[in-house]
Amino acid sequence: MRIKFISIILCSLIFMSCNKEYNNIGTDFLRSDTFETNVEYVDVFINQKKIPAFKSIGLPVYQLGKIGDDIFGNREATFVSQLTLDELNPIFGITSQAKELEGDDSNILIIPENEIVVDAYLDIPFFNNTFDSDGDGVIDAYDVDPFDIYSDSDGDGLSDVLERSNGTDPLDPDTDDDGILDNVDTDTVNPRQGATVYDIDSLIGNKDANFKIKVQELDYFLSTYDPSNNFETFLKYYSDDNEIENFRGKILFDDEIEIDTDEVVIYKEDDPDTDDVDESEQVKERLTPRLRIPIDKDYMQSKIIDQEGNIDLANQDNFSLYFKGLFLSAYDFSDPLLLMLNYSDASINIVYEYDKYNRNDTTDDTSDDTIDREEKTFKLNLTGNQINIIKQDPYSIEISNALTSANQDLKRVYLKGGEGIMMEINLFDDGTGSDILGEIKSKGWLINEANLTMYIDKDAVDISGGIIEPSRIYLYDIESKAPVIDYFVDQSQGQKPKDQKTVHSGLIEIDEDRNGIKYKIRISEHVKNIIRNDSLNKKLGLVVTSDITNAVNTELKSTDELEYIPISTVINPLGTILYGPNPEPINYDKRFRLELFYTEINN
Repeated sequence: MRIKFISIILCSLIFMSCNKEYNNIGTDFLRSDTFETNVEYVDVFINQKKIPAFKSIGLPVYQLGKIGDDIFGNREATFVSQLTLDELNPIFGITSQAKELEGDDSNILIIPENEIVVDAYLDIPFFNNTFDSDGDGVIDAYDVDPFDIYSDSDGDGLSDVLERSNGTDPLDPDTDDDGILDNVDTDTVNPRQGATVYDIDSLIGNKDANFKIKVQELDYFLSTYDPSNNFETFLKYYSDDNEIENFRGKILFDDEIEIDTDEVVIYKEDDPDTDDVDESEQVKERLTPRLRIPIDKDYMQSKIIDQEGNIDLANQDNFSLYFKGLFLSAYDFSDPLLLMLNYSDASINIVYEYDKYNRNDTTDDTSDDTIDREEKTFKLNLTGNQINIIKQDPYSIEISNALTSANQDLKRVYLKGGEGIMMEINLFDDGTGSDILGEIKSKGWLINEANLTMYIDKDAVDISGGIIEPSRIYLYDIESKAPVIDYFVDQSQGQKPKDQKTVHSGLIEIDEDRNGIKYKIRISEHVKNIIRNDSLNKKLGLVVTSDITNAVNTELKSTDELEYIPISTVINPLGTILYGPNPEPINYDKRFRLELFYTEINN
């Protein structure tokens, strides 16, 4: 026992001795001046490139209207779409046209139905959002504090969440407009009970602008397959296919319209048999905000309803040759306005009435039988082949010079979506053979963080006359057509688009007046890979983006250099002006640059 006890003591002393020696060595090794953290600003080398016409079929979003400013000029977009039948070989009313004509002596219900179009309209929803981060019943766009459930957005002394629970309107301090604020009103009836407030984020420009829309029948068949290649490949339509404009046919609507961003409320029809209830005050349906454009009723009568049983409506192929599609254009703007509309849910709604034999629940007695007029709706959906046709004004002298200038002459640089402008970026390669990368490697730096930092030229933007800055920009490998590795490493996500990839970022940073300051893209892993293996140092593309999660590309029309461009770029019409790699001396600290945060080991 005594020997065992001594052994334990000896082991403890040995351990303490070893532990003490380790701590002394560690303290000496990790002295405070061993590591030094610092930042180095490294020049980047840029070529500005004009984005040529792009393949504009199969886009996730299509544009209609006009956007413009004093820097990039005006850009106009028209929209072309095929139509599809909501139902193949449709029967209008109850009975087929053939049976109506033949009649049936054994079936009293079969009668000529006399279908007549009473209304026809093109229905196109807006894109919208109802993001409500704190769940207080007020969407973020109108919430005074979207992250505080107890915020008071209308300033009436009641929190938003309390107003939601008691049925008052959190965006109106006097819900019933009786002159008494909601916080003291004990008898409030909400006339908008059940209504949804939407944030329409698909209108760019002056939403109150006056303008006209023209809807025309298309006289050009949008073939899916390329006849010049024996119909073995898909036919490509590009954003500059202006010759399609020569095939605009019958005008179905041409007049001024108004933008209404409120929800569409449809009420029931009053039932004359219920004297004590007025059904016309009861809501039948609530629809999201949308455009409703009247369409020529007589034309829909002859083109569709009167063709019941016709071979042209028997299948979609026949119909696409019979009714080739629509051509939509907007013009005569009081102020520029670009509409990004939800065409995937759009349709021509044909409302028609028809005769229906009514037995009035007395099948054995025909004396009280009547022929009533009933109503139905038939839809032609805006699906199939769709394209955008874009017309862009020539660029200014300043932009044209930037597109041809060498890196050392770029005081400012430009980004623009659509048939716009992108940047080709070279890291650590100025084209002269300088070994910038080798110099960095020789210093033995441990790279902690690397960012591309781009400051907005606020003076140029302010005098531009209407530039709307993109909320995000996107960096990708031009050769592989894929994002850089930091994009994939970043797993941050959230409900809103701006909550996606927030570490890699590219999001605009704004000041207290909501004016843009700069963009920053973190590329730490990309730079580390380059330093480890400089064969990975490839040309990068920088563009504006509408959706950071969409890394799909679309083809460009024949060009000597660029072959593809991110699809999220061509559907974003916005642009901005950034300080270039060599701005005026007063703005040199805002130059386009790579920031390297590193740790250096002192010997």
